[in-house]
Amino acid sequence: MGKDYDILLIPARYNKNIELSDEIIAQLPEKIMLFASVQFLNNLDSIKQQLEAKGRKISMRESKNYLYNGLISDKGQLLGCNMENFSSKEDFDAFLYIGDGLFHPKALAVNNNKDIFCYDPKIEKLHVIEKNLHDEYSKRRKGAKLKFLTSKNIGIIITTKIGQANPKRAEALRKNILSKWSDKKVFMFYANELNFLELENFNFIDIYVNVACSRIGHDDIKRTPMPIINIADAEELVRE
Repeated sequence: MGKDYDILLIPARYNKNIELSDEIIAQLPEKIMLFASVQFLNNLDSIKQQLEAKGRKISMRESKNYLYNGLISDKGQLLGCNMENFSSKEDFDAFLYIGDGLFHPKALAVNNNKDIFCYDPKIEKLHVIEKNLHDEYSKRRKGAKLKFLTSKNIGIIITTKIGQANPKRAEALRKNILSKWSDKKVFMFYANELNFLELENFNFIDIYVNVACSRIGHDDIKRTPMPIINIADAEELVRE
C-alpha cells in the first residue's frame, strides 16, 4: 500500500538587488500593474519605488489560485493559472512582470487585452508580449465552444495530480451534459500525465473537455490536432 507524505514547498528567493535602468523604465507606460514569480517577490517593493520615482503609477493585486479553491496568492505574485480579468477591476495601461520565462506572464493575456512587459533580471532584458495574444486566445476559445456544441462524442480528461484533480466537478458536468443534450455521449479519461499523442488513439472523440490545469485549454492545444475546451467554458455552455 502507498503511504501519505507531507509536502513542504520552500520558495527560493533571488538574493540580488534588482535595479531597473532609465532605458528600461523609459519603455514603460505611465500606469502599470506589477507582478512577479515567487522567486522575485522580495524585490517588488524596491522595484515599485524605483518606478514611482520616475513618475510611473504602480498597482499590485492579490489574485486567485485557480488550482486550490479559496486560496489567494501574495500581493504581486503571479501563478501560471492566474487568468483573472484585472482590466475590469482597475484602470492601467500594461502589465510589468519580473521573472524569467514567458509561461507565467502569458496567463495574463487570456482575459486581459493589455501589453505585458517582461523583465528578466538575470539577463537584464525587457521583452514585450503584445496584447494581440489576447485576441488569439479569444479566437481559440470561441472555436472550441462552437465545436463543443456540435460534438456528439465528448471526452472529459481528469488528472490525478494533487491540486488539479477535480473528479466531482467532472462528474457533475457529465450528468449535466447528458441531461441537456440527449444526442451526446460522454466518456471519462483519467491520467496522471497527459500524453497528447495518446488522445489520437480515441478517434471517435469529437472534443475533449480539460479538467486539469486550465492552461492546457489555451496553450497546449497546439500540441494536438484534437479539439480541447476548458471545463469552465463547457460549464458556461451547459448553463446557457
